[in-house]
Amino acid sequence: MGHEFDGKKYEKASAHQKEWGAKLIAELSLKGDERVLDLGCGDGTNTALIAGLVPNGQVVGIDASGGMIEAAKPKEQGNLKFALMDIDALAFTEEFDLIYSNATLHWVKDHRRLQANLCRCLRRDGLVRFNFAADGNCSHFFKVIRKAMARQEFLGYFNDFVWPWYMPSVEEYRLLSESSELKDVKVWG
Repeated sequence: MGHEFDGKKYEKASAHQKEWGAKLIAELSLKGDERVLDLGCGDGTNTALIAGLVPNGQVVGIDASGGMIEAAKPKEQGNLKFALMDIDALAFTEEFDLIYSNATLHWVKDHRRLQANLCRCLRRDGLVRFNFAADGNCSHFFKVIRKAMARQEFLGYFNDFVWPWYMPSVEEYRLLSESSELKDVKVWG
């Protein structure tokens, strides 16, 4: 299940996310001919940065939000395409040298399935590089919200409430990743 976002508003309010993503991109050692998949490409700004680094390659940015893809589409060029697609519905097989994601994967609840899908999408010796919100992120916000949710007058509204994201601890994610088919896993906070 995807979440809908206003891509035009995101373009204006996502400086931090773009900065984090640009830092991740700067750490990549790209030859220039790779095929790259950007999971949760948002407005496509960082996806376009990657496309500029692989002029003889191809980059595909996917997002489950129609608003994000609408904002990304004007950035399409020869080696850069965007598609409306839910990360849980990945149907690629051994197509990508690099799978990149920035500030998205906390919206994916089942990372065991995600990691299996990533393994299927990767070419031999492919690389997965991503970051997402983990345990401790927005801790003050969660403390305040949980306190409000526990108030007697609100209890009934949250009986079946499930948080819409997955924010594991670094250790939990390391163990999950090491039990997957991913190779040479490094997880850090």
